[in-house]
Amino acid sequence: MREGGTTRTISVGPSEKVTEGEMPRPGPVPRKVTRRQLNGYFFVGPAILFLLLVSIFPLLRTLQMSMTDVDAGVLQFVGLLHYLELLKDQWFWNSLKNVVVFTVASVILHIAIGMGLALLLNETWFNTTVRNFMRGLLILPWVFSTASSGLMWTLLYHPFGLLNYLWVGVLGQDAPIEFLAKSGLAMASVVAVNTWKSYPFYMIIILGGLQAIPTELYEAAKVDGANAWKRFWHITLPQLRPILIAISTIDIITTMGHVDLIRMLTKGGPLRSTETVAYYIYKTALLDGNLGYGAAISTLMLLMLAILIIIYLRLLSRGSEAGETSF
Repeated sequence: MREGGTTRTISVGPSEKVTEGEMPRPGPVPRKVTRRQLNGYFFVGPAILFLLLVSIFPLLRTLQMSMTDVDAGVLQFVGLLHYLELLKDQWFWNSLKNVVVFTVASVILHIAIGMGLALLLNETWFNTTVRNFMRGLLILPWVFSTASSGLMWTLLYHPFGLLNYLWVGVLGQDAPIEFLAKSGLAMASVVAVNTWKSYPFYMIIILGGLQAIPTELYEAAKVDGANAWKRFWHITLPQLRPILIAISTIDIITTMGHVDLIRMLTKGGPLRSTETVAYYIYKTALLDGNLGYGAAISTLMLLMLAILIIIYLRLLSRGSEAGETSF
């Protein structure tokens, strides 16, 4: 404070002086952990412990196993030997090619069929009861387990099965179709079964997203003269963007991990044309007993899948923060 052209200072400590009228700023107040916050940690703690036990520990154990090998009954550390052998393994690269074809075809069909049926079921039908009945009927494939679906379709694909009975007996063709015995046709047959088994899940998720879109958006677009395709492209797809990104990511991960479906239908044949990486790991580690090499394949695939998912999510999420209105 100035009094008669002078400024008075007040001593507040051995080495601090402040001008009169100015108060020293209080320092940071130590934050106390309340009992309520401690209760929150107690509730979350078991879930975190469970996650560490079922996820983190197996990953670390698999990584450790991939650097070991059994020689004459003795566990030995071999370092990166399995990974070097893996890079030269032609059957690994063959299985990687197969899983890419299997995954891309399955994901595209899942999303396309699920989207088409969801749009159909979201429309106003002439009878609500009939529409609800069709919803329940289209969900039925999801009720079957993967093993039962594989067994059922193996019988349908059999040379004396229902499909070939219709092909030969009804349509009058000369020879039955070898669905699971020809290389190119076998992969298409496996993709068809996987599509039939899994499309209801994606149909229901997309249908839920469609029902959450405000109808006012469509009404305003109709007033502006937008046709059905423009309404779908500029309203439906942008509104479903988060759902489509989520379910396609889940679909990629689950499809690449299919073992039981391949085992029930083809066992990787014919001539390893349907042997995916997951089935190759199963055959190498469990059937052949080479756990170290199987663990190395698993670790490498985990790394490749993580990189793929990161790139995929970045590509699909571009522009979402900028407020773009188109897909």
